[in-house]
Amino acid sequence: MTTLTKQFIFIALALTLAGCDKVTVSTVTALLEPAEKIQAASSEGSDFQVNGCNLTYKGQSLIFNTSIDEWVKILGPYDRVTHLANDVYFWDEIGLGLFSSTGKHRADELQFEFNETIAFSEDNIRATHGERLRKTKREANESRSKTPFTQTLWVNGAAIKGNWDMSKVNNQLYAFNPKNPHYFGEAYMPTIFGSRFACDKEAPPYFNEGEIGIRVDVNPQNKNEIKVLTLRVKLFSEEYLKERKATPSFSSRYFESVVERVVAQ
Repeated sequence: MTTLTKQFIFIALALTLAGCDKVTVSTVTALLEPAEKIQAASSEGSDFQVNGCNLTYKGQSLIFNTSIDEWVKILGPYDRVTHLANDVYFWDEIGLGLFSSTGKHRADELQFEFNETIAFSEDNIRATHGERLRKTKREANESRSKTPFTQTLWVNGAAIKGNWDMSKVNNQLYAFNPKNPHYFGEAYMPTIFGSRFACDKEAPPYFNEGEIGIRVDVNPQNKNEIKVLTLRVKLFSEEYLKERKATPSFSSRYFESVVERVVAQ
């Protein structure tokens, strides 16, 4: 039973108990209003912010698909880099991992490691048979930040922390931009949630049509606990845009479905 259905049942009960002559329009309106007014989160105090497609750190844009050196100018030197399936540059004290295709030295994807833990304990590694497998486990541990990301990430009106309430975040997104709201929803697995926000072609730093995709991986035992949050910007090519006019893209269908959703109260 949806929240809206429950509200209508409650209203019907109120009408029955009170008598129609005693129930005013203001009474019904009050019943439909949420107990707490929905408000967008303040961006004040958030070093990392997402405005549309633009990710900033203390007001300076961190631009995807550019050299890692450009990010170093803003974030400072990275602490280390691992070379496994990808090259991953870590800012351990902040809790960030910046992914690049092997050998490209390019900012492809940024990961905020809120509650990500090492994959294998030292006891587990010592008990593992075979040096090759022990090495693989140590490398898996090295593919994580040494410390968690403890700050608040501000995303288009929503404040996201390591322990989140997705309904509250969605309400904040709605309050920030009720005419074109976007929500987090379950993706292809029950522990993965995601949302997409369109780039503003008139705004820096991209000046192109595209979107920023946000993926949230949560703890399977506690979906309110974010393990990692990942950001990636995709700019649409001319070929893609021509094809999209003939065949609606996933993004188009996603945005249309958003209009039909009801923000959880």
